Amino acid sequence: MHINLKSDNNTRQRRSRSGTIVLILVFCAQILSSVLFPSCVTVQSSLEEPYYVTEYTTENRTELYTETVPIVKSVPHKEVLQPYILWSNPQLLFNQRKSIWYYGYDLSGFPPHEKQQIKLEFFKQQFYEYLAVSVFDMDQRGQILAPQLISDSDNISSIVVKPNWITSQEDISTFNTWFKLADMKLTFAHFLGGRTDLFSNSATAYPVELNTRGSREIAVLIYGPTDPQNRGFSATLEWSENVTEYVTRTAERSVPVQVEHRVIKQKSVLQSR
Repeated sequence: MHINLKSDNNTRQRRSRSGTIVLILVFCAQILSSVLFPSCVTVQSSLEEPYYVTEYTTENRTELYTETVPIVKSVPHKEVLQPYILWSNPQLLFNQRKSIWYYGYDLSGFPPHEKQQIKLEFFKQQFYEYLAVSVFDMDQRGQILAPQLISDSDNISSIVVKPNWITSQEDISTFNTWFKLADMKLTFAHFLGGRTDLFSNSATAYPVELNTRGSREIAVLIYGPTDPQNRGFSATLEWSENVTEYVTRTAERSVPVQVEHRVIKQKSVLQSR
């Protein structure tokens, strides 16, 4: 058998060169890899990441509602008064003025009120005359009857003589007891008020309004005018009382309400690379 040694050697040489080349390539690849791709190191870093939370806040809201409430109203009342005692005497003097006109009013039939007054409104005079008015609360000793009358209830023995309220231009001896009784009653009476010369420089007199709270007997004395047409007036009792009414009304009110809000926030998370 003939063996070609030369051919075999060539083959071995080619294989040897091929192996050498592969080794060189592998070695170069390792060197290149170590240069381009160094050894891996894990690094952690912080990253902001968004997230949502639910928060609650208190807000005021306006709402409508209905309610029934008491309302106190002042209701006015008035009633024209008529005197149950009426007399006049042109010869008698009151405050040195003659011509007395006496009006007695009984207020005991009216229930007491916090606000109560008597209102005197004077009519226009036919011709000017001096006119004055004085009003008394006569509860203590009662009304003065017409001269020279004396009531059965009058206590003559208790008469106390004071400076004369009512006098006369003439000596009227038959009036002596009556004068003393009239003085005593006016002395114990409570003067409520009045006005002098109501029509001075005026064609119309202003009303006279006086508080009569608690009074049961009232005396109005008009003095000055000689003509009955010049002393005309009307008397009215006025009062008011409180009345409570209940009404339903719609109103607004502010109420607190919990309101939900979605809020975005940020949180830090770690990541490795």
